[in-house]
Amino acid sequence: MSFTPPTPGPKLLDERSLSGILIHFFAIPTGVVGAGLLYLLATDEFTKRNARNALDWHLTVLLITAITLGSFLTYTELTGQGITEVSVLPSSVSTVAGVAISGLFVLWFGVTLWTFAVGLIAMVKAIFGTAWRYPFSLALVEQFESRIDLPGGWPLVIFGYVVLSPLVIWAVFFASTTALVSILAAFGLIGLILVLTPLTVVAMYLHSQGDWLQDTTQQPYVLVHVGVPIFVAAIGYAVSLEFTQSIYPQGDAMYVFLAAFWISAIVYLLRWWTRPSQ
Repeated sequence: MSFTPPTPGPKLLDERSLSGILIHFFAIPTGVVGAGLLYLLATDEFTKRNARNALDWHLTVLLITAITLGSFLTYTELTGQGITEVSVLPSSVSTVAGVAISGLFVLWFGVTLWTFAVGLIAMVKAIFGTAWRYPFSLALVEQFESRIDLPGGWPLVIFGYVVLSPLVIWAVFFASTTALVSILAAFGLIGLILVLTPLTVVAMYLHSQGDWLQDTTQQPYVLVHVGVPIFVAAIGYAVSLEFTQSIYPQGDAMYVFLAAFWISAIVYLLRWWTRPSQ
């Protein structure tokens, strides 16, 4: 009696990557930041295609969010409900604008709920090897990525962090206390923490893989450039918790990390600029 070997089952990760599958779930809470960072870091084609699809969708959501909030803030200012308290819109126009903005909020709420559904669907599709494009998403990455030429490359991103970071912190602590400036400073701080700092970490990593690492004596040890600020922030948290009367030691640790990482970014740039010529 001849023996028939069993038919092998599907091998989940033969032609797909775990990161390409999980990016859709990971991008639901992290949005553009999570999808964008993985898209920049991805070397596997399956991961990159899935990250691009997720990034396109979350950029679309971000665009709808910006239009909705921008329209709402403009409406409040023009109807005397904002900072200026001066109404310039006729009542008929104000009524129509109010209905339109209500519609935008309904659209935004629906899109936000839809994000959970399409993210999970895309993850299931990726498990079976398909890089599924989210319905109604704009092809923003594919359309613009080939047109973007960043002068100076990744060091320019790091330099931008070095310049912008202290300006944002100054605005938070020392700028005018008017309502508009406070709102702008708060958004700037959120952008610094959630967008610019992670992007700078990625910029360090990607740049460190370039030509200047051909001389092994100039390796930047990116983990050190990020790990030391984290360690310093942990010390700051412990000091704030034990020896001060701070009501928010986590916030103190965050500011300590931002300061330490700012110094680390300067050190990285100095090491790169002063490297021996190849």
